Amino acid sequence: MALYSGKVVTLPRPISEIYEKVSDLSQYKSLVDQLPENMRGNLQGLEFVGDTVKMNVPAIGALTFRIDERTAPSHVGLKAEGAPVPLRLSLDLARAGENSTTVTPKIDIDIPAMLRPMVGGKLQEAADKFGEVFTGLFK
Repeated sequence: MALYSGKVVTLPRPISEIYEKVSDLSQYKSLVDQLPENMRGNLQGLEFVGDTVKMNVPAIGALTFRIDERTAPSHVGLKAEGAPVPLRLSLDLARAGENSTTVTPKIDIDIPAMLRPMVGGKLQEAADKFGEVFTGLFK
């Protein structure tokens, strides 16, 4: 397995609030439904159902991530279903202060060592973008 850690981001919210938001995907469906139609079209089939998030990924197709790990208040892990290789996303949370939390996004993927130089940069970029998403959600 190859592990790609995204940029650590600090969010101006208590760890309990961040954990509550990232460990319950069902609440994001209403956020997507509230977006203007043209913005929803840019989400490439993004759909939240229960403990899963479904999306269309270029060059891969339909991909589903299901929450399979919750360790309050510090960790949420998602396992990919239908991916061509074993793949996990995770968020590690740490208290940075009374009202701030650091989030470290990670991508853990099983790819052959010889392919890592070719795709490693894109996976690192994806891990960094994963963290940026949370910065936008919690501002």
